[in-house]
Amino acid sequence: MRNSQIKNKSSNQRKPFAIKQPLLFSPRAHRNFTLGLFSFLCAYVVAGTFTPVQFSDASTVEITNNTTDYYIRLTSADSLPMSVEASPTGQLAYAADTLNIITNSPSGYKLYVSTSGNDNNIYQNGSSSTSSSGYFQPTTGTITSPTALTQNTWGFALSKETDTSSSKYNPLASAFANISEYVNYTGAPTASSTWASVPTFTNSENAKISELSTSNSPDGNDLDIYYGVNASTTLPDGSYSTEVTYTAISEGVNSFPTMQDFTSAQCDAMGTNTSINLSDSRDDKYYRVTKLADGHCWMTDNLALDGTDKAGNVRVLTPSDSNVTTNRTLAANIEIGTQAARDAVQIYSGVANDVTSECNSSYQYCVVNTTTKYGNLYNWYAATATTGTTSIVSSDAPESICPKGWRLPTLLKGDWNYASLMGAYGKPTSNVTDGNAITWSQGAPLYIALSGAYAAASYGQGGYAAYLWMSRGSRQNTADYLRFQANNGVFYPQADGDKSFGLSVRCIFSGQSDEIMQNFTAAQCTALAESTTSADNRKTMIDSRDGKFYKVSKLADGNCWMTSNLALDGMDGLGTVRKLTTSDSNVTTERTLATNIANNTASAYDVVQIYSGNADSTTTTCLSSYPYCVTSDIKYGNLYNWNAATAGVGKQTTTGTVTESVCPLGWQLPNNTGTKSFNTLMTAYSLPTTNVTNGSAVQTIQQSPLNFPPAGYYNNSSVTQARYAYYWSRIVYTSNTNLVYYLHFNSELGYFNPQGNNYKYRGFSVRCIYGS
Repeated sequence: MRNSQIKNKSSNQRKPFAIKQPLLFSPRAHRNFTLGLFSFLCAYVVAGTFTPVQFSDASTVEITNNTTDYYIRLTSADSLPMSVEASPTGQLAYAADTLNIITNSPSGYKLYVSTSGNDNNIYQNGSSSTSSSGYFQPTTGTITSPTALTQNTWGFALSKETDTSSSKYNPLASAFANISEYVNYTGAPTASSTWASVPTFTNSENAKISELSTSNSPDGNDLDIYYGVNASTTLPDGSYSTEVTYTAISEGVNSFPTMQDFTSAQCDAMGTNTSINLSDSRDDKYYRVTKLADGHCWMTDNLALDGTDKAGNVRVLTPSDSNVTTNRTLAANIEIGTQAARDAVQIYSGVANDVTSECNSSYQYCVVNTTTKYGNLYNWYAATATTGTTSIVSSDAPESICPKGWRLPTLLKGDWNYASLMGAYGKPTSNVTDGNAITWSQGAPLYIALSGAYAAASYGQGGYAAYLWMSRGSRQNTADYLRFQANNGVFYPQADGDKSFGLSVRCIFSGQSDEIMQNFTAAQCTALAESTTSADNRKTMIDSRDGKFYKVSKLADGNCWMTSNLALDGMDGLGTVRKLTTSDSNVTTERTLATNIANNTASAYDVVQIYSGNADSTTTTCLSSYPYCVTSDIKYGNLYNWNAATAGVGKQTTTGTVTESVCPLGWQLPNNTGTKSFNTLMTAYSLPTTNVTNGSAVQTIQQSPLNFPPAGYYNNSSVTQARYAYYWSRIVYTSNTNLVYYLHFNSELGYFNPQGNNYKYRGFSVRCIYGS
């Protein structure tokens, strides 16, 4: 196992916990202490290519692989309170915890103990700011060489079970073998008992406390672990507490998934606000990745990639591991006091591993966070992998320091930025003063750390503010970024700052190159295996315009089709009318859409109208009155009048074939006849090509591999879905310019017609076919 696998970013849910007990009456020569150890659990299965996080109660965390059934479960006490009456020479107090570890992984598990942050002292009230007169320090002992506790130190000890058949047998406790009082609770620890220090979170590999090389029994293994403290009267009375993390890791059967291998299908499959841990193949550091409410998968930890590799060589970003098109060279990290620059790589890591462990009282919107590290700070030139220069104005830097398949957020696409993300959670999308938004942003599910910025030879970290780069150079010397300040409530999701500043970086998943709809090629279509009822080889792809996911299949007619309905909205996540460009859409010049319409809006011919009232609905149940309805999880998507479906080109008087559409670049609306038509597709599946009543055909078209849902239609009001299906073509009906050919079926009456015609002003579904 690589050491970095235990240097996790903690994708687990923390529940605030404070232990405060009344102090006992103490004579003059004595002090009373209450030590609270809160147990915080981390459990990881490293198996397959996808490991979603599932949360249960405070003392049990489970991560289950979704491609196999391997799991690991870890359970312990929620808290371990203890009281001690101090003496001038030191007095021992202890508490015991029993952990239970269950895994069915053939690789077994490894279990580590650490503090939850980067400080392993125990402070009064859990804060260094209240412990100026003293605190408990970790013992100098280690797990291989434990020592007795000296005054005002603390540590842990392992129970030694000599029976190798016992579930509590732990060979890693061998250093404690001569300490009989640790064996099965046969006696209490004494002043001569020896203890090991609990390392900090980032050094947790120093305290592996248990391991198993094979899967264990259904009841798992039990492990006894003691915590001890030696208190003298030199410390003041009070309640002292800390947090302890147990990290259980199973390597499962395959290698740990990387950010560079993450796919659109995996992101699409994640539930909103669920997280996984992925490693960056460039340095093996781990990051929490979360599917957020905007539909995108985001890093919810700050990037910590250094300018040099482990061997001390300047790091080179390559197209195989980074969001670059050619090799890009970074530079060694620099320290405080180095002159900031705009067009030279500058990476600052002076406090990269720090966390917001406490908040200055003047920072009223600061949230204590002991698990989300600050990461490195990058000037914009470094964040954009040297492509972001002062010459980038009102446009995106084309590359970034993000892993391959990931990118910096951008305001140029209103669905790919912090403002749109905040809007998805009902938070401000424009610059305001909003302390509540700042407080919320620091917690689940975003975990935005107050990592500060490098400017004027200082960092400004430690609970003051958060700054995160985006990819647009707004002006010659400035670029877009997210900014909020915990001291005064300033919340700016669309700020811009000097390109020389060192700010944090978070990346958003944008899809591997061959997963982007606009990058799809004829060669990919040829290589794609045909989808059948027994092997629906649908490929999950991303529309670069808004990041939504679509299934693409090669069907029996030899063409590659979208096999889910288009859901592109008329406005982006910032409330701006969407523009279709020649670089992302099937248009010959820039075309403008319009905001989605509401129920009871009059339908129109020559005005873009998009209706999305039930875009995310699916046919999960079918009314008994719709005997030909088929239950399906295919989303209905939006409904478009023909003017919208043809990107504003198709008018009431338009005749013939329209070649532009709302489809992604390289894709188009189907024909009525010919090789890229509904008619030819139906022939390939032996389905009717003319208007008939055929309930069997209606059921077939709704199922794999065709997957056409009955999404209804729009005509001045919403309609009953799960009953009708209407899909636009690109050809005007030959006998009436008000009408367009379309595919239609009715799951109530069994009507089936792939060559029907209907009015251009009505709102129908859109399916796109690849090629011209």
